Amino acid sequence: MKKTSSFLYDIIFVGGLLLFFFVIGLLIWGELVLPDERTYTDFYLKDYSEDWEIVNADGSRKPAEIPGHFSMDNSGKLILEKKIGNIERTNLYVTFNSAKQDIVAYIDDKKVYSFTTKDTRLFGESSPGTLMFVPVNESDSGKHLRIIMEGQNNYSGVVDGMQIGTQMGIVKHFLAKEKWTLAMTAFILYLGFIAFVIGASIKLAYGKTSPLFFSGWCASVAGLWALAESDVRQFIAPNFSLLSYMTYLSLIMLPFAMAFYFDAVQDGRYRPLYMIAAVLDWFCAFIAIILQFTNHTDLSNVLFFAYIGFILTMVIFTVTLVCDFIKQNVKMFWPELVGNMGVLIAGLVQFLTYKSRPITVDRTAILIGIIFLLLMSYLNALINIRNLERDMYAAVQAQESSSAFLTRMSHEMRTPINAILGMNKMILRESKEDNILDYARDVNGAGNYLLGIVNEVLDLAKVNAGQFEIDNEEYVLMDMVREAYAMVRPRAIASRLAFEVDMSDVLPSVLKGDKERIIQVVTNLLTNAVKYTPEGRIKLSVQGKIHEGKLLLIISVSDTGIGIEEQNIPVLFNSYRRVSDFKNKRIEGTGLGLTITKQLVDLMGGEISVESVYGKGTTFTVVIPQEICSIDPCGTFSMGPNGDRRVADRHEVFDIIGKILIVDDVAINLRVFTMLLSNTDITVDTAISGVEALEKIKRIKYDMIFIDHLMPGMDGIELKSLIAAIPDNPNRTTPLIMQTANAVVGAKEEYDRLGFTDYIEKPIKEEELKKLIRKYIK
Repeated sequence: MKKTSSFLYDIIFVGGLLLFFFVIGLLIWGELVLPDERTYTDFYLKDYSEDWEIVNADGSRKPAEIPGHFSMDNSGKLILEKKIGNIERTNLYVTFNSAKQDIVAYIDDKKVYSFTTKDTRLFGESSPGTLMFVPVNESDSGKHLRIIMEGQNNYSGVVDGMQIGTQMGIVKHFLAKEKWTLAMTAFILYLGFIAFVIGASIKLAYGKTSPLFFSGWCASVAGLWALAESDVRQFIAPNFSLLSYMTYLSLIMLPFAMAFYFDAVQDGRYRPLYMIAAVLDWFCAFIAIILQFTNHTDLSNVLFFAYIGFILTMVIFTVTLVCDFIKQNVKMFWPELVGNMGVLIAGLVQFLTYKSRPITVDRTAILIGIIFLLLMSYLNALINIRNLERDMYAAVQAQESSSAFLTRMSHEMRTPINAILGMNKMILRESKEDNILDYARDVNGAGNYLLGIVNEVLDLAKVNAGQFEIDNEEYVLMDMVREAYAMVRPRAIASRLAFEVDMSDVLPSVLKGDKERIIQVVTNLLTNAVKYTPEGRIKLSVQGKIHEGKLLLIISVSDTGIGIEEQNIPVLFNSYRRVSDFKNKRIEGTGLGLTITKQLVDLMGGEISVESVYGKGTTFTVVIPQEICSIDPCGTFSMGPNGDRRVADRHEVFDIIGKILIVDDVAINLRVFTMLLSNTDITVDTAISGVEALEKIKRIKYDMIFIDHLMPGMDGIELKSLIAAIPDNPNRTTPLIMQTANAVVGAKEEYDRLGFTDYIEKPIKEEELKKLIRKYIK
């Protein structure tokens, strides 16, 4: 059925296309073949190029073959004369192109027509080329028509073919002659505008500059040139002399656009060369326009500067094209190359046509070439978009695979770590033998170190995925500094390093920002300082200054360690890269700490810098903007007697009473969970599978239910849905807490979406577990 529906869709679609092309073809055939049916005016026109003579300054005459290019007399004039034959119509006009010359016409000695723009034009010394309308009537039969042309430019003495007819006949003739070039010009301007829009959209959507944008720019400039060169421009623009300037100014602009176009086609591989060309093109255009606008040269003379730009840009493109051909890069932009070859051939044909008839530019060949270039540029853009979509899809697939891998890795590594740290917690709590406690503390340190490595990898994945959120909340500045100090001080003491804190006592006491991320940044820097300082001291400095209503929190961590060589500073924040690897093999860690620190600082809108003298020490400085919530000073830094974080007191009183169910497929995890709450009034029930959990949930009312995520047979998500479907469920309103080793990007949001009340990460920390129980058992 689906194939039949698709087949019918294709038939209907093809039929619609055939109908569309039939209608368009019918219109074109009618214009080319069928007779003119208009009857509302007289379209009389005939050739009037015969029997003209050139009148020299001494009065002598010689025949003039028109069209032609003739020499001006000593006064800079060309005088043409002809005897008017029998005129049998009224309101006729002799028409020809002025070819950028001032025109005066006499019938016998009576002045009947003149043309000049010297009082209206803005720039230049020549009138623009345009159609002349010299009036003749029946009464002029047998008289002499004299036309005087005057001009000092490259068109001086050029005479185009002449016709005689009614004004409507003349207009019809030239419109008919220009209709296809005008249609192609309009089409090019339209395609150029659409290319602009599509190119800008590609930049916004994919962050990549498409050659289509610049080909649209080039096409728009070329379309402007074609419009300005039209014989009917005086019917389009009231001030056609200004439009005629575009003939030259557009040619001056074109090399600049071409430089950017070729640079985009070659994907920036030769950008310095094209930027040099663009600057020189811009300079040439600037000089040409200044000379023109100050009337120091004629418009036609500024073409020299345009030709310089053309030649320079094309030479660079040719040389770099050879390089790309050698490196086999041409296949990356073959449609653009084919399009450029097409427009080059069209330009050569156009040039040869112009040389054979310099007064008029047919423009058909070059317009066809430009349309061909645009179409090939559109094709190249489609190919690039397809490749970008494919690459983006591959990147998404890679990201999903990476997330799946990290999820599994997180679960597989955190689960045994949870057991190790949990059971070790019991040893620290219950053992009274000093040597056993020393061993347990070593196990605790190694386990937390391993957990730190896992967390670093996962944190980097979160940052790179762009899903590391910054939570701005009010916090006490002194508490933040104390926490960071307390986390690193034991390591500094173990390494026999002096640990100094220099904190300004006038900083605002309460700020708003992400306290936990700032602590992570500070502890990363302090831990790094401890690692790379064999002896001496480390120093934490906390200062600040007010800027635009916010406090710029300035945190510096300095040490007297091994320092960093200057050439290694640029790669200091690279992932998985530790400088001086061979010299510091004793240093532990993944090398991710500084990378995560840099990205966290960037996320908080701050800056990080480093200064180091190799062999003497290093100073990292972080500047993070924070909102001020209280202007009261924070006071002098001090830790107090209980500043260090230690193992929870084994005799701690936990005053919550309740009954909870733990569901986990790993028996040791159930044991750890139970032992963490063994000194409380919480009754812990366990289930090693989803099936066992369902049987207990149907019979027993619990205050909280902790469910493991990844379990064989029935996972935690499936178990939740089955719990919700139990009729007369006594635990319908019981909080369901997901306990998971999956701490990758988006895990919390996913569990919220699935309807879990909350979640807790493995390895489970006693303090966090008790905090969660206090939250949901009143």
